[in-house]
Amino acid sequence: MKKTYAGVLLSLAALTGAAQAQSLVYVSNADSGTVTGYQLDKAKKALVPIGTFPAGAKAMSSAVSPDKKMLYVSIRSKPYSVAAYHIQPDGQLVKASQSPLPESMAYLSTDKTGHFLLSASYGGDLFSINRIDSNGQVEAQPVQVVHTGKRAHAIQVDPTNHFLYVTLLGADQLLQYRFDAASGKVTPNDPPFINIQSEAATGPRHFVIAPNVDKQGKRSIYVLTEMAGNISQLTLNADGTTTPVAVVDSVSPQEDMQRGEARPLTGDDKLPPPHKPRIWQADIHLTPDGRFLYATERTSSTLSSFSVDANDGHLTYLGSIKTEQQPRGFAIDSSSRFLIESGQKSTQLSLYSIDAKTGALTLNGRYPTGKGANWVSLVEE
Repeated sequence: MKKTYAGVLLSLAALTGAAQAQSLVYVSNADSGTVTGYQLDKAKKALVPIGTFPAGAKAMSSAVSPDKKMLYVSIRSKPYSVAAYHIQPDGQLVKASQSPLPESMAYLSTDKTGHFLLSASYGGDLFSINRIDSNGQVEAQPVQVVHTGKRAHAIQVDPTNHFLYVTLLGADQLLQYRFDAASGKVTPNDPPFINIQSEAATGPRHFVIAPNVDKQGKRSIYVLTEMAGNISQLTLNADGTTTPVAVVDSVSPQEDMQRGEARPLTGDDKLPPPHKPRIWQADIHLTPDGRFLYATERTSSTLSSFSVDANDGHLTYLGSIKTEQQPRGFAIDSSSRFLIESGQKSTQLSLYSIDAKTGALTLNGRYPTGKGANWVSLVEE
């Protein structure tokens, strides 16, 4: 029986919808020098392997383009570079280019238009802004390289694409810039930075910006401190500056730990033996609905959860669970229902379900990945 024209259109629409609905997961493996791909099957609460793709030694931070067509991976071995991949409909990665970067970049992101790659260097004390061309490839000559204080760690623009922020782990600061989305260049805001907490050596590392405003009409930024074991809540003001609001402990109270120390440039754990285990926090993410926040601590291999108050963005500690060994990176899906976490000293991923009412995590399964797994990126509508 022949299909009608309308029937064909419906079939195509169904196929398109299915393609758009799929969730792809990519994990950077520093020691293997690869990226492993999976499909997140939300109905079965499982990860389905797609394949393993060569990247380069010390393949680490990754970022997905806003149009979901490109994956960018920081290669932190010499010569320092960024590998760009075309994301195929079936999840396969096809390498498009490899472009030089000024330094070993600990963190990658893009601006909201996808026209610029933003990268921060822990060892180089700088950040770089590189234009992305119409084919998704990163141009070799930076638009701007900004030298910062010690240990630039994470870099992101705000939701309006008008402001840019950089954490300085070695200076205990959050740098604040105005961002010109046309040129890709930044200029210091006024003030150009704020201190993260009053005490020294807190080590501001990764940060997240709330996806929505609270009931007071304010948006929060949450900064994870690598060494102090807490999270700073800041208010994002209309002029792009930030105002400190609160500090919440983020290491499990069941762990008897002492304050951490700044790590060597390689980011490893080769420090003199401590009297107590040292705090070494790593990654932080919010659920897209803004209701729950999660953070990892590497020494104790724990994943901690918090509820977010809809009235003022305040965090309340909910609990901690043991997870993959030395958890470096994780990601949360767009439905706020799943969390995928990697461990640098583990060759497996953990897939968790997130309870929509309580934020509690339930382990669904563990899946093989490469060595030195450290960064997780999701591609989905």
